[in-house]
Amino acid sequence: MAEAPRLLRSFIAIPLPEALQQQLGELQKQLRQLQPELKTPKKENLHLTLHFLGDQTQEQLAKIKQIMLSIGKRKKIFNVTMGNLGFFPNQRKPRILWLGLQPQQELINLHQELAAGLNRIGVATEQRHFMPHLTIGRFRHLPRDTQTLCPFLSHNCGSLKIDRMVLYTSELTPQGAIHKPWTTALLYAVDY
Repeated sequence: MAEAPRLLRSFIAIPLPEALQQQLGELQKQLRQLQPELKTPKKENLHLTLHFLGDQTQEQLAKIKQIMLSIGKRKKIFNVTMGNLGFFPNQRKPRILWLGLQPQQELINLHQELAAGLNRIGVATEQRHFMPHLTIGRFRHLPRDTQTLCPFLSHNCGSLKIDRMVLYTSELTPQGAIHKPWTTALLYAVDY
């Protein structure tokens, strides 16, 4: 009997440069001091998720890689500004704390192009509206009050250069998730 193919938990994301990881790590530290219920990922694990793919075979990951490389050839490098804290689902019942990204349209376009390619090869994508954001923490329990975070609601974290997408595999461990880059697709279209 043939062995079932190994499934790898995976996602497509924009990585953050180390300097930005350090800056966001400091922000996370300040936010945790104000909100002890806030659980923050390691700064090295911060990334801008474009698509969570769930469990995939290596064969399927190879197809996903080809889609990413094809899209990367057609996309230009662009920049987004990071800042303005927000809450999911809302500030009254916050579960997730995130940073907004502006402008959003190029990221939305990239997300949609990836979704179309993924759907063509049979990889299901989330159907809900994509709102570009960077998750910087999750509340273990609903906080009594989020007013302490008000000074950070309009916090500016500088800009992020969107010049690549990475297909990651992710292993869940008791110490937290371990993300490993599977492949990188550079954005490098140019104007003629």
